[in-house]
Amino acid sequence: MRAIAMRILFALAPIVLGMAAALPSDAAEANLCRLNVTPVRFGTYNPFSPAAARANGSITYDCSAGTPISIAHEHSSGTSPTTRVMTQGPHILEYNLYLDAACTVAWGDGTGGGQMYRDPAPPSDSPVSVPIYGCIRAGQRDALVGPYMESFAVTINF
Repeated sequence: MRAIAMRILFALAPIVLGMAAALPSDAAEANLCRLNVTPVRFGTYNPFSPAAARANGSITYDCSAGTPISIAHEHSSGTSPTTRVMTQGPHILEYNLYLDAACTVAWGDGTGGGQMYRDPAPPSDSPVSVPIYGCIRAGQRDALVGPYMESFAVTINF
């Protein structure tokens, strides 16, 4: 199994990233995977809202061999593997990325409560789009006005 990693930046500004990697191998086992990210854009956060702020993004992958894949997000500098933090200088805003729209299954690297996305039989040469669900915890009244962001690696294993 091979892995490629890319750094993605979650922020309030538009970001578009893409990646492709080819594995050196014989022609029968050659596999090419492409990974594209549509960022999670939270927009304006209201610290006085009783509800969590939600936003969606996506990861699209396209692999030529149809072998099983997994996609992991590295741990954040947050207080736990299931709490990520965006920063603005010394100020933080807690959030997380999830595999489900209810924001209950944290997307991580398979350790500490975070789960990896897995596809045991992806279609060959056909893009698959996986939603990323983002939630900012409600009631973070110490949040200052301004852009918060975080950068971390996303790894696809194939």
